[in-house]
Amino acid sequence: MGLILCEPVKAKNPFHIDVLSLDIYSYEELCYIIFENPILVTEGIVSDTLFDFIRNELNLENLADNLSKKKSNGVDDEDILVYIIDSCDLYNNAESITFRNTVGKLKKMAVWEVGKQRADYMFYIGKYDPAKKYYLEILGMEKKADNSFIGSVYHNLGVVYANLFLYEEAYEALKKSYELTNNEHILTELYFLKRIFDPSDKMKKDDMSGMLKPEMLSEAGKAFDIAVDGISESERVKNIESIFMVEDTDKKKKLIGEYITGLKTDYRNMM
Repeated sequence: MGLILCEPVKAKNPFHIDVLSLDIYSYEELCYIIFENPILVTEGIVSDTLFDFIRNELNLENLADNLSKKKSNGVDDEDILVYIIDSCDLYNNAESITFRNTVGKLKKMAVWEVGKQRADYMFYIGKYDPAKKYYLEILGMEKKADNSFIGSVYHNLGVVYANLFLYEEAYEALKKSYELTNNEHILTELYFLKRIFDPSDKMKKDDMSGMLKPEMLSEAGKAFDIAVDGISESERVKNIESIFMVEDTDKKKKLIGEYITGLKTDYRNMM
């Protein structure tokens, strides 16, 4: 979809979607966000707060009343989101059917499968803290999922921990994933993890990367070196180098402060 034209009605008090750190000001924005993020159905977006926003801020009283009645009559949140999309002029019939089918698949999934969809989505958009929370919730469920599924949860949890710079937690999660799946690629990831966070073996962890076959170990070493070379050539590293090349002390302090502020913003966006 390209440019979206919005109606003149713009909310004075936006509807906030916490998990996306996003404020919604128009009905078109609301429909677009729902359509592009169907997993939001699991985030409690369907609520009296949403209905009040539609009624009082967007002046769509009839729509708000219909949604409220559906909720009172026990209509599933998934179907209420479908109704919102169907009531919007942004999407044609084929697109509405696509959305309906996507939401329908979510309804048929086991609770732990929906949980993983939710966690994977949070990971995909860089919300590592919610992703971690959801992965841990899955692992705490009484479930009948097979080792492959649970192993994939541990794997993704390990990657999340690594992105949060939690080395020991990442190592243990990836180790558990390997024990459940016997996926040799995880040994390569453990090798990478150890070289990044514990190159001198200060933590004295059992080095499962030693289980790599010689040819895989050689390839992993080459891949790691290529990745490190790529990082050294990245724009962010070059930006840091350029900052420290500045001779004016006050200007350098200002640039460093701006850079650190940017890092803090990036980190907060992960939460």
